[in-house]
Amino acid sequence: MIDSGARWVALGRIKGAFGVRGEARVMPYSLPVTRILPDDAPTRELPIDWLLTRPRWALGKASPPELEVTVRSGRRHGDELLVTLEGWAIRETIQTLAGTTVWVPEDQLPDPGQGRHYGYRLLGCRVVAIPEAVTEPSEDAGSSPPDGSVPRQEIGVVSELLGTGSNDVLVVTQPDGEERLLPMIRDVILAVDEAGRTIQVRLMPGL
Repeated sequence: MIDSGARWVALGRIKGAFGVRGEARVMPYSLPVTRILPDDAPTRELPIDWLLTRPRWALGKASPPELEVTVRSGRRHGDELLVTLEGWAIRETIQTLAGTTVWVPEDQLPDPGQGRHYGYRLLGCRVVAIPEAVTEPSEDAGSSPPDGSVPRQEIGVVSELLGTGSNDVLVVTQPDGEERLLPMIRDVILAVDEAGRTIQVRLMPGL
């Protein structure tokens, strides 16, 4: 049953039928995991074949999805997935699903790990600066924000996340419309509170 109140994440798109064995072609979407450096563990993404671990998918052009289907079998095929869906065995019928998005409830996504975050969850977060004199970066700059009693400076809202090959960078849109770039490093990112939709930072010289 489709939960219309759930928060859904798009993880793929059905491209159409494949061959004559009743398989559907699916283009999975990447779901990057961002981290705050230094971090010894490598950067990673949700594996593209993670969808094959889900026995049921929700399909629809938009969220909330409209249709729930059972995945009978699936396999990797290059950068795509080939799946058979219960009740969708005829090529012409499968073709009607072309362009349909594959959705998964957000609460079913695996935990990205301590101090790590799915990049899309940071979009829209408020960014506030804490004076350097009253705080130091946390060992786990991803869980516990500093004491809310300290003065804060509103910086803006995260509008984009850039990958630079070394560390990720938050693009913060300020109230005046200008953008500020903040590297995802522990000297800058003090705490990430996904539930409170707030990121606390320290503004180093030059930022």
